[in-house]
Amino acid sequence: MPFTLSHAAAVLPGIRRDGTGRGRLVASALVAGSFAPDVTYYVATVVPAAMPFGRVTHSALGVVTVDVATTCVLVTLWVLLREPLLALLPRASWRSRVYAVVRGEVWRRPGPWAPAGWFALSAAIGSATHVVWDAFTHFDRWGMRALPVLGEKLAGFPLYWYAQYGGSALALTGIGWFTATALRRANPAPTNAAAVPPGLTPRQLPVVLGLLALCAAAVAVYRCLRWYAFYGDASVLGLIPSACFGGGTGLTLGLLAYAAVWRSGRLGRTANPAAPDPAGPGRKVTRAQRGGGTR
Repeated sequence: MPFTLSHAAAVLPGIRRDGTGRGRLVASALVAGSFAPDVTYYVATVVPAAMPFGRVTHSALGVVTVDVATTCVLVTLWVLLREPLLALLPRASWRSRVYAVVRGEVWRRPGPWAPAGWFALSAAIGSATHVVWDAFTHFDRWGMRALPVLGEKLAGFPLYWYAQYGGSALALTGIGWFTATALRRANPAPTNAAAVPPGLTPRQLPVVLGLLALCAAAVAVYRCLRWYAFYGDASVLGLIPSACFGGGTGLTLGLLAYAAVWRSGRLGRTANPAAPDPAGPGRKVTRAQRGGGTR
């Protein structure tokens, strides 16, 4: 798939509109697991030797081993980035509504192994949907061998190409619809107002967004130039995956740097009218009051 984020559409049936997983499934692990097999292609922006490792991450063995481990890393990054990302929303009402969906839940099941087991299962399910989907949209996978008709050309392009790009577009549309309906149904509780992160100041927000866009664009160009230098292919179809992998890598690195500065308290923040200080003047707000957990 040219757009890794599209893979999240396959796990949406396992996620409720309030952001929690159905049954005992873990929503964050389902979504991150659906991204995990492609992470090695983003890492290849910095470590080119990581590119061939995609054969492992897209294998049955990889789904239940390295992809689960990668999912753990991705969810850890998500927890670190969640509040800083919310701070990029300019309105407190928007932040409150989004926070109601992504705030996470506290594990109440006894014993440490049950949550870990369900997390690993959710991660493996997400990765499996990714691998199966890719099998029918890439010419060198088992799905193509099972259905060779996908290699037939229509209007000059193989059918699997339409499955790649058309499927990505439809999946992104589905994700957008799911997100919109989830936010529309969200009911921000006043008791959680104190945990909603404050936004950036009007001066800081455009600067941060501009720097993030610059990071994504610069690394995308670098990745495309590296592709052209190696393959000599300047076609749009050849450059789109490189631009996506490079842009995603640059954006991630930029977000990590921004999150580190945000969490250090070095960025001024706007007041959140819906979130009175739960600790009072001169008192420290605890981590629980700031919000925590993961879905």
